[in-house]
Amino acid sequence: MKDLNFFKPYIGQNKEKINYQIYVYGMMIIVGLAIAVSFGINMTQMMFLNKSISEYNEKLSAPEIQAQLKEAENVNKQIDLLKKYDKALNDVAISVTGRENVSESLLKDISSTLPNEVLFKNLDVVENNIAIKGTSTTREAVAELERKLRELPIMSDVYVNSINVQSSVEGEYSFDIKCVLKDVR
Repeated sequence: MKDLNFFKPYIGQNKEKINYQIYVYGMMIIVGLAIAVSFGINMTQMMFLNKSISEYNEKLSAPEIQAQLKEAENVNKQIDLLKKYDKALNDVAISVTGRENVSESLLKDISSTLPNEVLFKNLDVVENNIAIKGTSTTREAVAELERKLRELPIMSDVYVNSINVQSSVEGEYSFDIKCVLKDVR
């Protein structure tokens, strides 16, 4: 006959419970060790980094490095100032090239109106105004120049401001002609 053990079901459950607790406690110990090891590694890395930071700060506080740092700051200030000047000059250059009232074609048009007896001494272009000063051997050549300038399509107004007999050279006239360009914008 067989022995009946009425406590057998309870003994197996206790054994399973003990095995489960061993696994849980084992995992807790492994996780705890992993946390402790990573904490130790991070602390040593922080100590080394703090030590290297203090070494760099000591090197940066050296007088020769401070002198180089001040020089670098001065150079950076000069570079910033030059960049501002460059930007301002570029703006001026863009606006000058955008004006287009003093162009090669304008100068060619004016030179095409010149009679043989006329010589320019000065040609000033200020915005849309042109002032021409020169000499001529005859008054008629000055009148011809005025007429040809007036016929140019870019001129809105042309007038002779003055014609004078030059005292230094006999038979020559000095003249002053004012021209106004059309606003082509």
